[in-house]
Amino acid sequence: MRLKMLAFTLAALVGMGSAVAGQVTVTTGAGYIKMVEALTALYQKETGNTVEKSFGGNIGQMLAQVKHGAGVNVVISDETTLKRFDDLLTPEAGKLGETPLVMIWRKGIDLQKPTDIANDNVRTVASPNPKAAIYGRSAASWLKTTGLDAKVNPKLQVVGTVPQVFSYIATGNMDVGFVNVAALKSGHDKLGGAFEIHDESAKVKMIVRTVKGAENDPDVKAFTTFLTSEKAKPILNIFGVQ
Repeated sequence: MRLKMLAFTLAALVGMGSAVAGQVTVTTGAGYIKMVEALTALYQKETGNTVEKSFGGNIGQMLAQVKHGAGVNVVISDETTLKRFDDLLTPEAGKLGETPLVMIWRKGIDLQKPTDIANDNVRTVASPNPKAAIYGRSAASWLKTTGLDAKVNPKLQVVGTVPQVFSYIATGNMDVGFVNVAALKSGHDKLGGAFEIHDESAKVKMIVRTVKGAENDPDVKAFTTFLTSEKAKPILNIFGVQ
């Protein structure tokens, strides 16, 4: 009996330790790392609560890690992407705002309108991976809706993330690329120019969702509530989420 009681006590202590260790951990795709870092910094300053961050590749790669037990319980991304992970995430979503697709080009060429991407002087176009990255899908949707895909796809090169696209254009290794407002603001002076594309086909709706099993955690609830509050809006706006 005493052995059974000891085993029960140890199990209870392990369970308590897991609960204490199970704090808020957030992930997002590479293109929104700086935004999420700013949001978590403000939240921690306002509340004194700690938020761990799990960053790496595009949002598809990060969610694959979540499926394999990465310990993440809050995900910030676009509505369309997260619908593909309904088996992993709770159905409730907090709306953060909308943001446009951004077309950028290198120094040395000049575009007058977004459709100039089809011109002969644009020889290479970089896009984030549409299978896993928010703005890859947004770019693909816009190109298809406008009918530009027939002319642009032959010169399209797919890379992993928004920061990688920005790097290719800023260094002049490629002509035109698709990124987000956050990337544009990080180094506009390194570019030849940029257009914000507000077409409905290119619009990105940013949300926050909770990983299943964490929806009743009070710390997770407090953090996700903050993300959709008035206090978070100034930071979201800085990064192009309106």
